[in-house]
Amino acid sequence: MNTGMFESCITGHWFNAEAKALWSDVGTIQAWLDVESALAQAQARLGMIPQTDADKITNSAKAELLDIEAIKKGIRETCHPFVPVLKDFERVCGKEAAGYLHWGATTQNIFDTAAVLQLRASHKLILDFLHRTLDTIAALAEKSKSYTQAGRTHGQHALPITFGFKVAGWYAELQRIKMRLDDATADAFIVSMGGAVGTFSAMEGKGREIQETIAEILDLGSNIIPVRTSCDSQTHYVNVLGQLASFAEKVAQELIFLQRTELAELEESFHHGKVGSSTMAQKRNPQNAQNLVGLAQLMRSRIPLSYMSMIRMNEGDAAESNIMDVTLPEIAVISVSISENLYNLLSGLQVYPEKMLENIKITKGLILSESIMMALAKSIGRSDAHHLLYEAAMESVLNNAPFSDCIRNQLNKGDIKAEINIEELLDESSYIGEAESCVDFVLQQYKS
Repeated sequence: MNTGMFESCITGHWFNAEAKALWSDVGTIQAWLDVESALAQAQARLGMIPQTDADKITNSAKAELLDIEAIKKGIRETCHPFVPVLKDFERVCGKEAAGYLHWGATTQNIFDTAAVLQLRASHKLILDFLHRTLDTIAALAEKSKSYTQAGRTHGQHALPITFGFKVAGWYAELQRIKMRLDDATADAFIVSMGGAVGTFSAMEGKGREIQETIAEILDLGSNIIPVRTSCDSQTHYVNVLGQLASFAEKVAQELIFLQRTELAELEESFHHGKVGSSTMAQKRNPQNAQNLVGLAQLMRSRIPLSYMSMIRMNEGDAAESNIMDVTLPEIAVISVSISENLYNLLSGLQVYPEKMLENIKITKGLILSESIMMALAKSIGRSDAHHLLYEAAMESVLNNAPFSDCIRNQLNKGDIKAEINIEELLDESSYIGEAESCVDFVLQQYKS
């Protein structure tokens, strides 16, 4: 019976299959074996162990050769997460090579470095989806840069924008987050092989060189000082993943808002057979967007745990390191899934510019009050112009009257002669500022 969210038939399809495989029991054990292999090869290069035995260790470092069920039983019996793995790995390696296995290392060295390998693989998946998402967003911004839409602040009509302007803002923000995520890998993707207390005590004076050789083999960085109580670098990387989750949720929430029946300015992809409700047959819910919101919140809820794991006592503290061991796989799988779901959501988006124009007109011109105010201010000053437009707006709302009529009424009341073309100023497409050129500028900046 599957009870976890990653494998449940109810929720399992939310999560990226490749990421789940990376962090599965077999995937994790394979990462441990890869680190043990690199350790043996590094030590053989430096003459600490025989090359033939290092090669035997490397050739045996395949998870499919181990007895996973025996390992699971051994972990329950020993209450240790790695000793049963080592025991079975020794069996596969043979007695002679097994004598050089795990030479001078401690469990956390293997776990932390292996987690970095898994995290790097997850990072590559994330980047792949982000690149595809950015291409999708760029194309959408270019296509819709002249789609006039009501710009909203506090959920209310504010001024006209274009949909492409909104999308270009997403594009720039996601580019920044991607760059931060890449920058964070320099500190987070490192080898730590300091041994029992981080001092390379069992490495025969070659600890730094061994660690750097392992880093070379695995194409990772080398920890400056491999103390076991530091995980700030991984926590920083996780924090940037939190920014990605927040961005994805923001976009998803915006799409949910704009898909509301009363707005209907866009719609996520829908196919015949997709069901919105068990009782209301007409429902076309933004289910993909809502799933993405849920994934983002699940991911961010785990970030505080990574900060808790930073607080480790003495030279090793399983109570806190265990937190990261348990939390990091969830964070990685959810983050890859967020990236995939964000791409799927945006690549299938249907946009309805006609509905945007219809909605922008529902306030009978009120959305263009600033346009009139700025033109009128040239004759009577901004403050008086604002007061006049305020009174006209209140009259329009209270009497459900066209804004243009109310403006003329207020001008007549004040006996104000102003040479302004009200009808022209109330053309929505005439007051989008530099929205279109902003789209061009953003896209060009990142292309160059």
